[in-house]
Amino acid sequence: MKKVLVILILTFMIVGSLQAETKFKMEFWNRWTYQMIDGEVTKNEMALKRGYFRLEPKLSEDIKGRFNLDFFSDDNNKVADGAGLKIKYAYLDFNNLLPIKDSKLTVGLMQTYFGTIYEWSYQTIEGDPSDIYGFVSSTDFGLGFSGKIPNGFGSYNLGVYNGEGYKKVGDNINTDMNYAVNLRITPIVGVTLGGSYMFRSENDADANNRIENNLMIGIGKFVFGNFTLLTEYLQKVESQPNVDDSDETTSVIAILPVYTINDKFELLARYDIYDPNIDEDNDVENTLIAGLNYHIMRDANNAPKLFIQTNYKVTQYEADDEEDVQEILVQLRWIFSEIINKN
Repeated sequence: MKKVLVILILTFMIVGSLQAETKFKMEFWNRWTYQMIDGEVTKNEMALKRGYFRLEPKLSEDIKGRFNLDFFSDDNNKVADGAGLKIKYAYLDFNNLLPIKDSKLTVGLMQTYFGTIYEWSYQTIEGDPSDIYGFVSSTDFGLGFSGKIPNGFGSYNLGVYNGEGYKKVGDNINTDMNYAVNLRITPIVGVTLGGSYMFRSENDADANNRIENNLMIGIGKFVFGNFTLLTEYLQKVESQPNVDDSDETTSVIAILPVYTINDKFELLARYDIYDPNIDEDNDVENTLIAGLNYHIMRDANNAPKLFIQTNYKVTQYEADDEEDVQEILVQLRWIFSEIINKN
């Protein structure tokens, strides 16, 4: 905790000395978790699952940055004081640097442009499928180029990454880079289609143990009045080029319908089908979530500011030696922000 306080104090001192306009934002997730396995209570806890501290400096009209600290409860007791701290974002956006309209170049610890992970808003308490099933890290050190397709028909992203993520900096960097491409198309109002591809390698220093991953995802989002439906299909093909018949394919199907009742309430559900190896039998994991979000307060832009999320989650396993897991999750999320040195 002393390290956390030192970092916060130093950050505030730096911000206070800046002449640039800077947005300061904090967000906290207070969560109660009640878990049962085979009728037996295995968890009953309250915790601060996440705390985000964000600075967004505006150096000029075309150069903007983002710096995030991620505070979290230490579920595995690996930290002496029971809490963890990570740098989640640290990047600069250079807008209109290249002679391409509505484009930007991003440098630093940045979003991973794969699937919906870079725009996931946690309408369910559960995270993005790409994250929770181990496809990609939500952020990574790299270089990205983004742009918009003319006439509002969509957007595109290109990214080159270390492949280490943000949780273990310097721990797993290969001589090969990770490459990602992401595309969104909006053919008509209310319909968004898209997909992503990423190449990732492991152990590339030793050709005999080299592992290659080809990651793919297809996305469909449909908005009809107060109803929104998000569908995703993810696939990861892992192979060892120097080993015959080494291909292993992982797949995920995720479906998320959301119905907005009014400005205060929204009903939602989610169904995930996770198959870690499509060639193996009895290893599929099915997760069903039903939830309600209650928005107590919104900011001037109508974005959530204070809200309660309730989820009932059931995870079922095909394997005979795995028991079904039931969870009740109740989370209070609150956000506040301020502009410092506003010009």
